[in-house]
Amino acid sequence: MKILLLSNSASAHTQKWAKGLAAAGLQVGIFSLNRSDSVWYKDHKNIIILHEPEINSGNTKLTSKLGYLKNVKKLKQTIVSFAPDILHAHYATSYGMLGMRSKFKPFVISVWGSDVYDFPKKSPLHKLLLQNILSKSSVLCSTSISMKNETQKYINKAVEVIPFGIDAAYFKIEEAKREITTIGLVKSLEEKYGVDILIRAFDQVIKKYRDKQLSLLFVGDGSKRSEYENLAAELGIADKVTFTGKVPHDKIMEYHRSIDIFVSLSRLDSESFGVSLVEAMALEKPVVASDVSGFKEVLGSEPCGIIVKRNSVEEAANAIGMYIDNPELAQTNGKKARKRALELYNWDQNLKSMIHVYEQILEK
Repeated sequence: MKILLLSNSASAHTQKWAKGLAAAGLQVGIFSLNRSDSVWYKDHKNIIILHEPEINSGNTKLTSKLGYLKNVKKLKQTIVSFAPDILHAHYATSYGMLGMRSKFKPFVISVWGSDVYDFPKKSPLHKLLLQNILSKSSVLCSTSISMKNETQKYINKAVEVIPFGIDAAYFKIEEAKREITTIGLVKSLEEKYGVDILIRAFDQVIKKYRDKQLSLLFVGDGSKRSEYENLAAELGIADKVTFTGKVPHDKIMEYHRSIDIFVSLSRLDSESFGVSLVEAMALEKPVVASDVSGFKEVLGSEPCGIIVKRNSVEEAANAIGMYIDNPELAQTNGKKARKRALELYNWDQNLKSMIHVYEQILEK
């Protein structure tokens, strides 16, 4: 089976899907409008980069989205030369629009979050464009039930729910006793992820627990990094806050393991799943998460972590303090979280589900 992925080759999500499908014996071609800064596919003979330009075209502005259409001819030529069985666009707008204009069938679209939560709310034209793209798909996929429900506000069509899970063998528990308790987040440093809320909450925590050795760790980079570094300096806690900057995907696990309390305070419901949250859960970390729909779904109806109101510095600080005061609660929640992550978000099963979708399409 030959799958042509329309997706950002620099994205860790794209890379994981490509590697997984290739390891399962599928031939994977990638047509990307972004350039990866690493040759991550070099050891995978079943993966071929078919298109990867020098300039990053990613942008949420409608004018930029329409600019993707200039690549339709290149995509059609690539389809002829690669001869895929299925065309699969990851992200409904941009790549989905490009795939739609190619008119190739069967055509699968995976929605990722902001493409269905934020994009259609920008204007009636954006909404109409999204509806048109979704209507042209053979199959729609989502990583969560909450995002499936959001997608179906714009299209009366079935949506396959296939989480972006974790490799259980890779997420082994390692006991570690540390003198310093590290509160951390693995995420891009952007406004939607509530990084400033976590910094202010941490400031409250260290003032309350002056007898404790505490640190705050941010793993990742983003456009707001300088702003957040300045905030930490203004609060007088810069010496306790570490910003790693961009970290290679194969090094993320080391940082995950160094975190004692994982805190993710996203502001928007477009945070529809939370891969880094699931990774922390799989490592048996006690977690604090904001009440966005995706996080509530991941943590369950009887939460295996503490859910706090989004944008609430006080609730976030109190939740972190609850774990500091009650190590038994931290341990209990960590174990419950790992159990849930391994049961519901197993990558091998997710991969099989995606391949099954492909097989069903070809049978029809």
